[in-house]
Amino acid sequence: MKVALVTGAAVGIGAAAARRMAQAGFACVLVDRAADVERVAAEIAESTGTATYPYVVDLTDEQEIIKLVRSVEECLGRIDVLVNNAGVHPKREGGKFPIEEIETAQWNRVLAINLTAPFQLSRAILPGMRRRGSGRIVNVASAGGRTTSPVVSAHYAASKAGLIGFTRTLALEAAPHGITANCVSPGPVRTSMSGASSAETIAAFTATIPMKRYGDPSEVANAIAFLASDEASFVTGAILDVTGGRFMP
Repeated sequence: MKVALVTGAAVGIGAAAARRMAQAGFACVLVDRAADVERVAAEIAESTGTATYPYVVDLTDEQEIIKLVRSVEECLGRIDVLVNNAGVHPKREGGKFPIEEIETAQWNRVLAINLTAPFQLSRAILPGMRRRGSGRIVNVASAGGRTTSPVVSAHYAASKAGLIGFTRTLALEAAPHGITANCVSPGPVRTSMSGASSAETIAAFTATIPMKRYGDPSEVANAIAFLASDEASFVTGAILDVTGGRFMP
């Protein structure tokens, strides 16, 4: 059985992606800093009949990332799909942080989780994928890394724009080995992260979306599952925008 590893899997897009990958027949490794990931993994296993493996990991700690990949490969023998979904976007009451209010420690933490962890995970997983001559890496970016937004702070935008740039270079280097690397770039989606904005901000933002609604995590998960599938075997270095039409490049 093929194995998919999904980060940030306890809630939102990550939990939906893990469920969707399990439905597609993957054994799923669910990674999150919250112990809730164990409950989510159990629920997915019960509802899909697919094996799940929860790991509580601090993705700001490189040694924990190395131990995670080593443990999964020793236990399951392989990692066929990596979904780098874990992300943070600190907000103050009602909305985003202006640049002059972002402290360096907060900036560093956002980049550590949103950008450095995907790099470290990809680097750790690539050797195994190369040996097998196949693999899928799907990075969850954001429309906030593609264009401006009234709800996106500078550190989050920078991390997601950086993730897109990293993905393109990763795709170029990995392609000769049968490995693809792509981005899913969600727009506004109903998650705890988006819920941190005020009701007024959400209403105003919704008015700018052609489909006049926020997306559901399952809709992003479907895009992730496509890029992880055999059907996407000739797709690499791509950015799949899931924005309800708000961003059209």
